[in-house]
Amino acid sequence: MATYTWDFPQLDTAPSEGALSDVVKTIHWRITAVSDTETNAEGQPISVSAYGTASAGEADADNFTAFDSLTKDWCKAKVLASLDKTEEEMQANLDTQIENLANPPIVGKTPSSW
Repeated sequence: MATYTWDFPQLDTAPSEGALSDVVKTIHWRITAVSDTETNAEGQPISVSAYGTASAGEADADNFTAFDSLTKDWCKAKVLASLDKTEEEMQANLDTQIENLANPPIVGKTPSSW
């Protein structure tokens, strides 16, 4: 199990689009998972993240949210829609990364006689 945190460090906007202003075009996002059980060699919780950019889609004047009224939930919904993923799928991917760091499926080795 892990704790998941979404961050949206930047929203790229069009200053105006028709009668609308500050129209979000691109969302910069990051989701971070911190393990509740797995630790690294230093005893710190294992942490992984995924990040990228996502299109906010076309602005709809009838359902437009003013820039200063945007929420992180609005951003998360737009990102998930753009990626065609559910939040559970994103979390499962991060959980797999944590598991692979805690218990690597493949490790590099050389014979001791070399």
